[in-house]
Amino acid sequence: MTAIALKSTLWSLSIKPFKRKGGTNLLLNASDLALGLRGIGWNWSQVHLAPETRPTSSKTTFVLWTLASLCLHIPVFDALHYAVQSFGPTTFGTINGGSIFDDTLSPLLRYSRSTFISFLSGLVIYCAIRITYDVATVFGIVVLRQHPTQWPPIFNSPWRATSLSQFWSKRWHQLFRDFFVGVGGVPMTYMFGRIGGVLGTFFISGLLHDVGLWGMGKGSDAVCMIGFFIMMGFGVILEGFWRKVTGHRVDGWIGWIWMCTWLLGWLNLLVNAWAAKGLIGSLFIPDAQRLPVKIFGPLS
Repeated sequence: MTAIALKSTLWSLSIKPFKRKGGTNLLLNASDLALGLRGIGWNWSQVHLAPETRPTSSKTTFVLWTLASLCLHIPVFDALHYAVQSFGPTTFGTINGGSIFDDTLSPLLRYSRSTFISFLSGLVIYCAIRITYDVATVFGIVVLRQHPTQWPPIFNSPWRATSLSQFWSKRWHQLFRDFFVGVGGVPMTYMFGRIGGVLGTFFISGLLHDVGLWGMGKGSDAVCMIGFFIMMGFGVILEGFWRKVTGHRVDGWIGWIWMCTWLLGWLNLLVNAWAAKGLIGSLFIPDAQRLPVKIFGPLS
């Protein structure tokens, strides 16, 4: 609902009609306009799409490849989720929630531990999005009779990013990019230039994530949720300064180390907010069907 509200805001400001490239089914077009986040096949979309690696000439083959992806990512997701929960089986591993920071440890061990938890949590989020998208892909092709080209990859190997700018603009999923930029980035660019545009874009991203956290019914944590994305914006701005001063983009293995350090360091804020509200303790797969539980036993 939040996404539709943000998209509706952009629609009200559009100076040209929205047109779809091919297809005349009014019901499907209306549904795709309202629910489709990347605007694939529409003249308004400016989202970067990852290159396709699956065969698109045959729907059957494409669906089989997607089902294979599901068979891979579901157990990996469950194993990673179990691993994260195992660090706090009686605290943030439950729906009661808790902090990922262990005050009984020295600062070095405390933040090393929390950063590792955050890293694993990032992998969990990656797998969860892949699973959701794969399910939607199969539904779109089998039930709605859509073409495989309407379901390009949602990620572009984010672990290969060599800068924060590349990570957020091309390699992480681009589901909300249009209205993040349109609602937050464009107005702030007019008022404060590029710096305002970058921070405005990431502010709307943080706001959307905070609304999702608030939707769990345990309040919000705007400082951590919005703060994480604002710091991502500052990181992108720093990369712009670097390019302006040196004449070179942030890139290569040094850029990769920089990206990982900045991203994982501030990710502690985001993951701790999720942990405190009980999100990490959510039950996605019943314990009776969880392979890690059968192998290592229940967490509590």
